[in-house]
Order: sequence, then structure tokens, then C-alpha cells
Amino acid sequence: MNKYIPMLCLAAVLMAGCSSNTPQQIAESGENSSPFPAVIEPHNPEQAEDSGDVVVLLGEMRNRDTWKNFMKNVKRHQPDQVRVTTYTIEGGPIIHELIYDGRVIQTTYDNSRDMYGSDETEKTNTCKGIGTTKDKPWRTFYILTGCEKENIFSIPSS
Repeated sequence: MNKYIPMLCLAAVLMAGCSSNTPQQIAESGENSSPFPAVIEPHNPEQAEDSGDVVVLLGEMRNRDTWKNFMKNVKRHQPDQVRVTTYTIEGGPIIHELIYDGRVIQTTYDNSRDMYGSDETEKTNTCKGIGTTKDKPWRTFYILTGCEKENIFSIPSS
């Protein structure tokens, strides 16, 4: 009997080491691995749309159902994730990755592919939810709310 105890301990250690990471654990670990598909360069709107991104180009939203499902899951406190790629007037992609763990939204902002963007590494933030704001009486935008740092996420709701 005693000779089986070390084997059982070894098996338990191996099984614990093979467990998967949740999106929040990945975001907190600072690893380069991402729960999102790799960004295909030069990341034009068609490539972004094909890879499942919510694409915002000249005020038009593509893959709107993906965004709606993410919003529903946030309201239900169900973990989910979405990548939103917005394009500037000049055509530069700005990528927002949002990972919701059931409590908070971990966001990553990357504007390094935009010619007027920053050469800095990705910016991260933690927010409590999603809301709306009006720019003018006829334009409503989705924004992140309750953020630890300044919120830079905004996409049109229509």
C-alpha cells in the first residue's frame, strides 16, 4: 500500500499542473499568450471581420451579433470576451480586447498599428461594466464604466 502513495501524489501534481487558465488568470499573469486569435497583419477590416472581431468602420458596426451576445453575457454575469477593432478615418486599426470574468471587464487597448498611434506597449484597464452616453441628441455610444484608469473605449450603438 505504501508504495502507491508516491505515485498517487505524482499523479495529483501532474493533473493540477495541466489545468487550464481562465481568461482572468491569463490577463493577470502578463503572459504574451492571448485568448483571442492572432492578429493577421495588416489587419484590414475584412481580415478583422473574418477573425470574429467586432469591426467599427466609419460609424458602421460589423459582427454586431457578437457585440450583442457579449452585452447579454455581461448583463447575466456570464464570462465572455470580445475583440473590437475600430478604424480611424485614415484606416488605422485600433484594437480593444475585452475579457469579462463575471465580475469585471479586463481591457487591453492597442493603437500601435495606427500611424498616429503610440509606440508604447498595450494599455490595460479594469472596468465594472458597460453603459451608454450621448454625444449629441441623435448619437449614442457604448462606453466602459467604473474604470480604474481613464476610459478610452467608445463605440457607436447604432
